[in-house]
Amino acid sequence: MSNTQPGKTVKTRRHLHYVLRTGTPEPRTPMFDSVESWNWAVRISVVGLFVVALVVIAFKMASVVVPVVLAWVVAMVLLPMVDGLERRGLSRALTSIVLVVLLIASIMVIVGVLTVPLTYWLRRGSELGALLKERLETLGNPLAFFDEIGNALSQVTGGGDESASAVNLSSSNIVTVILSVLTPLVSETLIFLVSLVFNLIYHRDIQSGMLLVFQNDSARQRAKDILKDIQVNTSIYFGTLTIVNICLGIAATVLTWLVGLPHPFLWGTLAAVLNFIPYLGAAIVIATLFVVGLIVFSSLSHAVIAPLAYLGITALEGQCITPTLIGHRLTINPFLVFLSIACWSWMWGPVGAFLGVPILLCAMVAVRRLSSTNGENAGLHATAADSQAS
Repeated sequence: MSNTQPGKTVKTRRHLHYVLRTGTPEPRTPMFDSVESWNWAVRISVVGLFVVALVVIAFKMASVVVPVVLAWVVAMVLLPMVDGLERRGLSRALTSIVLVVLLIASIMVIVGVLTVPLTYWLRRGSELGALLKERLETLGNPLAFFDEIGNALSQVTGGGDESASAVNLSSSNIVTVILSVLTPLVSETLIFLVSLVFNLIYHRDIQSGMLLVFQNDSARQRAKDILKDIQVNTSIYFGTLTIVNICLGIAATVLTWLVGLPHPFLWGTLAAVLNFIPYLGAAIVIATLFVVGLIVFSSLSHAVIAPLAYLGITALEGQCITPTLIGHRLTINPFLVFLSIACWSWMWGPVGAFLGVPILLCAMVAVRRLSSTNGENAGLHATAADSQAS
């Protein structure tokens, strides 16, 4: 017992000397492996608690966080144009303001053009259910079960009594409802526009301020590389996706016009906007085209032409065109996309479904950058340890 104890003491001192000299534990030493594993567990726990705290804050402050994040995503698309015009000698502030004004004007023009067809379909909303049910009766009356549910609900809510269903709202209640809807919308729109302008003008200053959080030069340079990589990849991804979605909207407009659906520009705009949400957006457009086809056309074979043709177009776009233009380096796992859309939709609603992909893309770029940097550092430490051992 006394013969083996000094040997263990000398060996332990040798390990301690090696750790103090190199900063890393010697390979295959159980004591230091367990300590390192515990340190990693503590780090992961701290990071996990920090992420949970951020998620809670993002959920509670959605009215402020969502417009800011949305402005950042739009700024990533517009930044290459702002930088290019600045290199040509134009003022960055003036260019940013002009681009934001043009963006607002474009949205207002599109909304103005779509007001008439949207009003038409909203006005027909009360009769769409009955008309759709009449069209589907040719398939063998599949809505009998829903009829029973509707009758039961009408009896519970007193739907048969017209006098009971009449709601008398005073003018003060109407004004209160309108203000309760418009006030958050106006405030969030204002936050979005101000954040977008400031992000375009002071992008470099914001990035430099974020880098001041880090202490040493190596961590600051690593964070700078990650932010630059995120900006480049996000700009490439959403810039390319914007062009692809515009072309897809034009194709959907031409398709619905050829098939004979009313208001083809409405369906083309819907296809272009919803295609920013992978899988779910295309499914919504296909279902909408199918329902509109059932309402407009008397035969089922004619009603399925538009949704089937659009399904083929989106399959070609999603499997061939977009991956070829963007590159396989930015290809995202579909299951991760589904989880991200589901999570952020639950937190932030429809806008969260749109922001799920850019948030996931930023996380993937940061993880890949950190993993490659850690691999390089591990290789440098192994080389240094081998040279010192020799």
